[in-house]
Amino acid sequence: MSRTEQLRQRARELLEKKEVAMVVGYRAASTKGKAQPAFISEPEDAESLMFDETCGQNLAGYLLKVKYLGKIAVVAKGCDSRSILVLLKEKQLDRSQLHIIGVGCAGIVEDGKLSDSCTTCEYPNPVISDELVGGPAPAREICNLQSAICNLTSDERWQSLSEDIARCVRCYACRQVCPSCYCPVCFVDASQPAVVGKTTELSDNMVFHIMRALHMAGRCVECGSCARACPMGIDLMKFNRKAAQIVKERFNTVAGVKEDEAPALTVFDPNDRQEFIR
Repeated sequence: MSRTEQLRQRARELLEKKEVAMVVGYRAASTKGKAQPAFISEPEDAESLMFDETCGQNLAGYLLKVKYLGKIAVVAKGCDSRSILVLLKEKQLDRSQLHIIGVGCAGIVEDGKLSDSCTTCEYPNPVISDELVGGPAPAREICNLQSAICNLTSDERWQSLSEDIARCVRCYACRQVCPSCYCPVCFVDASQPAVVGKTTELSDNMVFHIMRALHMAGRCVECGSCARACPMGIDLMKFNRKAAQIVKERFNTVAGVKEDEAPALTVFDPNDRQEFIR
């Protein structure tokens, strides 16, 4: 039995037995070679579920929108499960109201090649799940995409980032697709006080992206959903990877990996480096 067949069978069983109110997974999109989120509440509709290399969108954020329905089953690859763990730690989800169907992920393919976020992924299998269908994903070689920007001088790095961010049209697709962006009022929409301008001037764009990266520090699981959603093709992971690298170096933690580990920026340690204090 294929992984997709196993997935459909388990979804159907869970719904038939009324163990869950809904299964959140993937179905084929109208565009060939693409997948889209699926919200299945009837057993017979489980036949539309699938999972393959086109299922890139992180499903964790959708759980915040449907959790009021009752217990929810969700299909989770490695990055989805890490986002779920982040949301659990931040008290946005109730573990007893989730049934996590884990799937091993061999990587998301876009335009015939492996997604950049997948080439750096160290957790292709779920870090938290109630069951695993299809078996674990095989190990693969990990690339270090951070080095290209880190090896630049500060002026060269700023120039590179400025050229990218200058293309931003402020559509906020990156914010909307991110599971960790769930604030009722985003800082960019705040008016009392207004934190950042809404123009597409480089200064406003840069402030928005830097502040968003800081909000993601210790929370971003590097799933790459933001970069895939960007209509301008901006590599938003340049910011997120750098923030994740700093958090790992300073606090020796990686977002959404250990259940018993508090989020890095919620813990005070008097031995933390404080060289910024003069």
